[in-house]
Amino acid sequence: MPSITIFDGARSIGGNKIFLESDGRGILLDFGINYKKMYDFYEEFLSPRPARGIHDLLHMGLIPWINNYRSDLIPSDVDLSRMPRLNIEAVFISHAHLDHAGNLGLLDLDIPTIATPTTAAILKAMNDCGLSFNAEVAYSAPREAFPGDARVLNTSHWRKAPYIGRDYVIAGDANSELEDFWQRCPSSRGLDAGKLKTLDELGLEVKVFDVDHSIYGAAACAVETSAGWVVYTGDIRAHGTFKEKTERFIKEAKALAPQVLIIEGTRAGVEEAEVSEQQVYETCLEATLDEEQLVIADFSPRNFERLDTFARIAKEAGRELVVLAKDAYLLDALRCAQCVDRMNELLVYKELKAKRDAFEREVHERYEDKLVDPSEIATSPESYILCFSFWDMKHLLDIKPEGGTYIYSSSEAYTEEQVIDFLRLYNWLKFFNLEVRGFEIVEKNGKPVPEFQRGYHASGHASGDEIIRMVEEIEPEVVVPVHTERPEFFVERLDGVEVVLPVENGRIKF
Repeated sequence: MPSITIFDGARSIGGNKIFLESDGRGILLDFGINYKKMYDFYEEFLSPRPARGIHDLLHMGLIPWINNYRSDLIPSDVDLSRMPRLNIEAVFISHAHLDHAGNLGLLDLDIPTIATPTTAAILKAMNDCGLSFNAEVAYSAPREAFPGDARVLNTSHWRKAPYIGRDYVIAGDANSELEDFWQRCPSSRGLDAGKLKTLDELGLEVKVFDVDHSIYGAAACAVETSAGWVVYTGDIRAHGTFKEKTERFIKEAKALAPQVLIIEGTRAGVEEAEVSEQQVYETCLEATLDEEQLVIADFSPRNFERLDTFARIAKEAGRELVVLAKDAYLLDALRCAQCVDRMNELLVYKELKAKRDAFEREVHERYEDKLVDPSEIATSPESYILCFSFWDMKHLLDIKPEGGTYIYSSSEAYTEEQVIDFLRLYNWLKFFNLEVRGFEIVEKNGKPVPEFQRGYHASGHASGDEIIRMVEEIEPEVVVPVHTERPEFFVERLDGVEVVLPVENGRIKF
């Protein structure tokens, strides 16, 4: 009898880790970081210890107790022999946000990853830019026991062992540019890259569908089981630039007559009118045209749709759009998958630092003629839009703007830590006399908190009405809500459809 295990339960935003099994064969649907759980214990300066491998994550309940992790990440005081070893034949990664892909690097390297070409390229580029050990999503540095204490793991010396790659099953066309990119990395360690395979080579009946989300390359999937098709939406919306992808997916999913639909519900219960990406363009363009000095655009990392929006705005306003070296590296990876060179119309900010990471050196060599020094921006601030976030405010000390406009074009604050970050951000903006668009600081219950203004951001997730419409059009026998803090919304709004609310680590048979 087929079954679904949802490791993070129903009342969880992000951290999707879903195991689907049928006739002894299994597939993971995403394997991401549960940030809500993570922030219950950790923050910027208190994090899981890489030298302890999976120890900290396991014992804090941040990853499942299963016996499918890389052997080089298991310290001597962790015994997984009594834990179930799942028959995982592949991991489907719906998109390149870390709440869906961030724990992939912990899994056995012989488990292949299914992803679209764009998602594979973005994940590989993130790996190249030096993420932590649990986000080694395309390749990893081998670990070895520290001499004298096998509870401590150390990265093997780069002269002894190259990075070890993971095979990816590409749901789409892997062109020669992506193949070449997959085989190299900026580090001197070297790379024993994994293979890029096709869905036909996998041996499972899996269909992958492009969908609209706030990151390019997002996809849903359908897996055939002995009880019928199981459809998983990943993160999805129907109001972005590529909403037609979602509409096509809905039709194709319906044609499968699915037994089960696993659907996200991040914004279940939100019934307000959606803000489209076109509306974001119009609102942010107006704010830019109103400013005669520097403009700063703050949007989520890897939200390339928003970057394309601000590239349009920069062109319309007669300004140059300036990105950081990491953005440039990711955009070049995107070019390898999509054959679209966005760097033609962008500049790269020349950060003042003594030592650059390997990927930064590569970007500076490749785009030497596009580097812009902070002194150039300071001399002519009206000529630029800077793609800076809160974490980049320190660079303003090299530019020293005297006024300008800061446009916040990203999601709202959901945690107490994020509220504190906004208060710090506001201090930076006031220090440089920047006008703030997209949020303001107001008093609530005697405390200063950010209040967000509509029109500057389009959500990456479907509203409640959009979610219900999708379910009603797809017509599954059973609905399983995930990625939501309001699973009861589905019970309240859906008639004639069985709704199963998962519990953490609970198994649903169908």
